[in-house]
Amino acid sequence: MGCQKFLTKQPLQQITASSFWKTNDDITAGIAAMYNGVQQQCSYNYFAYGDGRTDNFWISQYGNIAYSINGLSNATNGTDWTPIYTTIERANDLLLHVPIIGASQAGASIGQVAINNDMAQGYGVRAFCYFQLLRIFGGAPVWRVPFDSVGQAKFIPQSSAQYLMDSLVIPDLVNAASLVDTTQTTVWYVNRGGIDAMLIDAYMWKHDYTNAIYWYNKLMAPNHYKLEPTATWKNLFIAPQNSNESIWSLTWDWTVNGGANISGEIGAGNTNSQWWISDGIWAYFTNVANAADIRGTQSIDFKQKNHDKVNKFYPVSLDSKGNQIYPANNQANVYFALYRLSDLMLLRAEAANCTYDTATAINLLNNIHTRAGLPAYTTTTLVDSTTISNALLSERQYELFAEGKRWYDLVRNGIVSKTLDPLMLLRYPTAQTYASDPRKILWPLNANNLNANPALVQNPPY
Repeated sequence: MGCQKFLTKQPLQQITASSFWKTNDDITAGIAAMYNGVQQQCSYNYFAYGDGRTDNFWISQYGNIAYSINGLSNATNGTDWTPIYTTIERANDLLLHVPIIGASQAGASIGQVAINNDMAQGYGVRAFCYFQLLRIFGGAPVWRVPFDSVGQAKFIPQSSAQYLMDSLVIPDLVNAASLVDTTQTTVWYVNRGGIDAMLIDAYMWKHDYTNAIYWYNKLMAPNHYKLEPTATWKNLFIAPQNSNESIWSLTWDWTVNGGANISGEIGAGNTNSQWWISDGIWAYFTNVANAADIRGTQSIDFKQKNHDKVNKFYPVSLDSKGNQIYPANNQANVYFALYRLSDLMLLRAEAANCTYDTATAINLLNNIHTRAGLPAYTTTTLVDSTTISNALLSERQYELFAEGKRWYDLVRNGIVSKTLDPLMLLRYPTAQTYASDPRKILWPLNANNLNANPALVQNPPY
């Protein structure tokens, strides 16, 4: 089944089994609805979760200062997990009904390979959602069937993050890996590489380096994924479908899906950005010692005096004065990388460093570092696991800037307080540090979610 059908099909607002789930066209529409849910949950919150509280950005006067001072509340944008559960509901609908259609007369004309691949989409997207929930909120309620299923409890308490990972995320991804059509490599939806990538990411979150390495080897075995050349690095963000580095990307076509809200957060032509690029990022890319790094000018608009425009996701389009032209935020066509090879190579290097395989760690790191136009690291500069770890985290910060990865890197490596507290106090002396209460690394639950489900318990200390 072609992904383009998923992306151009008008998604359903609500799918009911009594009038739906009869034919292959219904499966196509159901998958379109599910991916529309992924778009909606990532349109604003993906950036807020992955970058908004980090040393990549400071909040501007047009945004909510709570992100930059560790001051989240139960009403802060991003605390409402309804968009994520909407996607989970659509994935559960798919997983329930696709086998029924597959066993029907209609299923004979679809074919088992396509049916299995449709199931892989549902398992992969559901795992993506629960992986996001456990990293942001810790525990969360588990729904494996549609909300309106007979006998399904309406008020479900949170299951622990460990339960979500071990009993849902990883099993769903392993199921997806066994079902996915390996001939499908379209970047717009969960393909074989996307499933392998999520398993690598999940096992790295668990610090299970053996399994992370196993799935990295699975990712690389077909020899499909390769780094984008230095000269065309920008293609990863303006034409990912043409790059062998791209694994899974989201796309917004404003004429079909509406504009991507992320553009209003980090750079649009009709509104002020909600975040400023941090002083540290600005200083690194404008330092003459790093002038050879090709990522700076292709990620940040250094002509902006307010330091508030990320140009990474826009094709070069200049006015008569040589200034970048930005679309209105409701007319922004954005290609947003969820997973690409650089991300996974650096995670594999992290796994190597944590398992005392120094040569592999430095080699993989240098693949990314030299692609950026910089000289290779040697064992003279990277003398031990600590210096390698610091170099890997810095490389991920610059390579994956504004791609929603930095927060998870800090949490996974246990350095949220060490990294953010000094910067936060320098700019906001009255801010509450993460060291004073590490529980605030997790987000609070939204007041509306708590009111709707009395079985939920607010994350302390909120």
